[in-house]
Amino acid sequence: MNYKLIAVDLDDSLLGSDSKISKANKDALFAARDKGVYVTIATGRMLDSAMPYIKEMEVDIPVITYQGAFIKDIHTGETLVRKSVPMDYVHSIIDECKKRNLHLQVYNESTYFFEEDNEYSQYYHRMSGIKGQEAGDLKQFLEEEPMKLLIVADPSVIQKHLEDFQNQFGNQLQVLISRPPYLEFTNGEATKGKALSKLGDMLGIPKEEIIAIGDSFNDISMIDYAGLGVAMGNAPEEVKIYAQYIARGNDEDGVADVVERFILGKG
Repeated sequence: MNYKLIAVDLDDSLLGSDSKISKANKDALFAARDKGVYVTIATGRMLDSAMPYIKEMEVDIPVITYQGAFIKDIHTGETLVRKSVPMDYVHSIIDECKKRNLHLQVYNESTYFFEEDNEYSQYYHRMSGIKGQEAGDLKQFLEEEPMKLLIVADPSVIQKHLEDFQNQFGNQLQVLISRPPYLEFTNGEATKGKALSKLGDMLGIPKEEIIAIGDSFNDISMIDYAGLGVAMGNAPEEVKIYAQYIARGNDEDGVADVVERFILGKG
């Protein structure tokens, strides 16, 4: 197959455990682009948090952020897709998190807010590189529908509450774990798979000519959608079952493995 578009997740996929892009991954993706293949990022991160990597990779087509809720052409500044979380659900999630004593963050297009600074907001700051804002009562503070809500907690706590939140909100919203300490809520139409389909339509590329690479539950929709769905070697088994190819791990230049095998013909 002559693939024309590669969409790759950031955390634990393109990025190693050191949160950096390896030279091998970077060289392979630049070589793919030299052959005329489009390369983009598809991440659950906000745009500002993803931007250093987008710049490093010199991505020149629209990027997918917030699990597919926000697609932006970073060159023109044009917002191509924006799907926020309806405020009724936002208020219900805030109430549930207060009852369960869970740390919740809400996101607009460029930053995020929480009621009070604590170990979880500080952890997220270290991991994302973006400092959020303490806002007090979120229900009183919010004036517009957010792009995403995120619970940050110990992975065991996330697992404890996951089923309840999915049962309560899963018919209306996308509710999933993006990384073990993160439980995310986005618009039900905001999936990486739907965003990748939209981007393919914009570029005139059918799904058969698209490679999607990811590692976590929020990547399943695009792995399942793409002509070649790839799960990283470090992905959970529940994610790998959707993939047509299992790459090496994120600390083993797994993205380079995919590009060399399916684009550069080195496999």
